Amino acid sequence: MKKVTRVLIIRAEGGGANPAKLGQKLGPFGIGGKFCQEFNLKTADRKGEIVPCVLTIYEDRTFDMSFKTTPTTYLILKAANLEKGRKGTDRGGNPKQSVGKITREDVKKIAEYKMPDLNVDSIEAAMRCVEGSCRSMGITIVG
Repeated sequence: MKKVTRVLIIRAEGGGANPAKLGQKLGPFGIGGKFCQEFNLKTADRKGEIVPCVLTIYEDRTFDMSFKTTPTTYLILKAANLEKGRKGTDRGGNPKQSVGKITREDVKKIAEYKMPDLNVDSIEAAMRCVEGSCRSMGITIVG
């Protein structure tokens, strides 16, 4: 059995990882170029979205990758056609105004996609998780 040196979570655009951006994280382990080639091959079908990857690096400079679903916040912003959600609350502790809207149907699609990575056992519970993220980002759910 190989000895694990490090486990990292790398977030990069699908098919768009490059050693220049990831060099600082991967350089000390000597796997930068090799990782980027393999990552880009395996995530070419997810171009344009952020792909979280759990990277396990072994002592002999080999590695394993497992991929997670795209972050919920990214999917919500994409559905609402926004660059970013709101930041924090106003000085009285009240949430600031809504910065965007998505439909209940969008929430359900995101929840269905995220189900494998969420610690829930029903689509309704997954939808509540997504709704909570929407609330904290200042996104209103309509319909």
